[in-house]
Amino acid sequence: MLLSSVIADESLKLQERYAAALGRAKGFRLREIVSNGPELDGCLERGGIHLVLLDLYLDGWNGLESLRQARIRHPRVDWLILSRGGDPDLVRGCICLGAFDYLIKPFPAERLEMALAAYYQYHEGLTQRTNPWQQEDLDRVTGLRGHFVRKWDEVPKGLQYKLLQQVRTYLGENSRPRSSSEMGSLLGVSRSTARRYLEYLAEKGEASVEFEVSDVGRPVKLYRPGPG
Repeated sequence: MLLSSVIADESLKLQERYAAALGRAKGFRLREIVSNGPELDGCLERGGIHLVLLDLYLDGWNGLESLRQARIRHPRVDWLILSRGGDPDLVRGCICLGAFDYLIKPFPAERLEMALAAYYQYHEGLTQRTNPWQQEDLDRVTGLRGHFVRKWDEVPKGLQYKLLQQVRTYLGENSRPRSSSEMGSLLGVSRSTARRYLEYLAEKGEASVEFEVSDVGRPVKLYRPGPG
């Protein structure tokens, strides 16, 4: 499933940066780029939008009040705020109105990619499930809203943040356990590289480990999303 996204920012340079980040992220389709409030309103009225990347200081957009009205008119649209952070009440208001994340300008491209990866997994987890919910599964999905507080520079030496996020995404796509060999094939990396990332997530409590036993050969180590 491709999630239709809108970029709402006046800066051409930032529009290009955000479009590039969406192009690199898994599962997103850039539907439209708008430069002012009326254009954004028109885009939302046409429907089919999953996520808006919004600068709150957009011309013709009345900050929190416009966001509040948009949330009422389009309750199924989610919001990623990319804006200044000088007004604490404004930031708090966006979070209270249900914005998935708030990125304070200026921010590195990796920070936006992290937010997009977390949102994709969050959206998939909520909308694509067909089985009854278990509490630990729901806790894991809703916990994705807090993933953006992880700092990319906290990743241990020898691991790449972007690849770690991809492992998290693939691991959380369904409850079926995956081997390091399968994960390596999905990511285009070696089995040993995939195993290092999976073992790290297991140590952090984000993955659980089990073994698949066969009549031939050694047991295969499998990983599935953990309760953490």
